[in-house]
Amino acid sequence: MTALLWSIRYEVLMAARRRAVWAAVLPLVALTLLLALTSPVVTGASDPVARVGVTAVLVNTFCTLGLALALTDRLRRNLEARGMPELLAATPGGRLPRIMGTLIGPLLTALAPVAALLLVHGAFLSLTAGTGRPLAAAVAALGTAVLPAAILAAAVAGLLGVLMPVAAARAVTVVLWLWATNFPPRFSPVPTPTGTVLSPLGGYPLVAWAGAPDIWAARDAAGPLRPDVTTTSALLNLGLVVLTAAACHALCLLTARLRRHGA
Repeated sequence: MTALLWSIRYEVLMAARRRAVWAAVLPLVALTLLLALTSPVVTGASDPVARVGVTAVLVNTFCTLGLALALTDRLRRNLEARGMPELLAATPGGRLPRIMGTLIGPLLTALAPVAALLLVHGAFLSLTAGTGRPLAAAVAALGTAVLPAAILAAAVAGLLGVLMPVAAARAVTVVLWLWATNFPPRFSPVPTPTGTVLSPLGGYPLVAWAGAPDIWAARDAAGPLRPDVTTTSALLNLGLVVLTAAACHALCLLTARLRRHGA
């Protein structure tokens, strides 16, 4: 555990020193905050909990995408670096803590301002409404929708960053993310996960536990992948997003390992 914590600390510091991380994340955090404070879609909701839910949808649409763009090259940089990765891998901590630190550290760094936005917004609404429900909804949204989406976004972007040039990987990441989160069936020329239990937007948990409007789950269609919102379907959405992220991380690490041995 000590080796893992030190590995995470090292990766957090390295990610925090990269301007690209903040250049990708902070502008989209600012945009999301502006929309949360001014958009009629958010401010028009009479229930402050619903405002938190819609804000979480905005966070997963924009901020999580910024996080993915910031971390697209993280494994490629480790793959192409010479000297330091081998030195760290040879330390007594072992290989597994280094792998976990490489995955967790940069994610925590990029996620920090995103989490702060959602929690501060929830706390502000709780103070103005005189109830703790908005803050509780913000915590629920962060744990059940934003964090899983961030893990998946980072995994997909990291995998694409290993498979193709970073600029191309970022472009493909944008298209894939918007297709999977906000392209409803009637606007998509190909089948889309949007509104299904496969969508990384986290619509089912946000509707079930964070007060988001029903439109963000079972969107524009019906079928086995678009069940009604229940605790079971929300847990299914959460589990499928986490499993997809784990599969992408595994493929990413396998690809990076094969490339390193083939170099």
